[in-house]
Amino acid sequence: MSRDLLAASTCVKTAPSPGTGFAPIKALIEHMQFKNLQRPAVLYWGGRRPADLYMNDWVQAKCRELPWLSYIPVVSDGLPEDAWQGRTGFVHRAVLQDLPDLSTHQVYACGAPIVIDSARKDFVQEAGLPEEEFFADSFTSEADQALS
Repeated sequence: MSRDLLAASTCVKTAPSPGTGFAPIKALIEHMQFKNLQRPAVLYWGGRRPADLYMNDWVQAKCRELPWLSYIPVVSDGLPEDAWQGRTGFVHRAVLQDLPDLSTHQVYACGAPIVIDSARKDFVQEAGLPEEEFFADSFTSEADQALS
């Protein structure tokens, strides 16, 4: 069975750091383009503030270039000065609002361990995603390590 692809990434920046969880998703999009894969894909990218979505322009350009790719940016902690007009809340909850039935999808998720664990649990239990169709790259930032 061919499954729709759902990519979810969270960018949680508490201090300048090289790793934000977007690189594996970017590589996946580039690979799909290189291989000329036409499989529908949706990228949900979450950050605390709009500036955390640091490659927003690159993703938007790819969406114009690749008709099979769509993009939903989600901001969890925007401030009035951000003037954010897009989706708000937790990125995995935005996925569930838009796609309450994930039984025909594959999910590739990148982000902090708590985000990955929450997404896996909720996607499987609430939206019927087969467990074997959830793939993740969980990363721990310096800020996460300081808390543990």
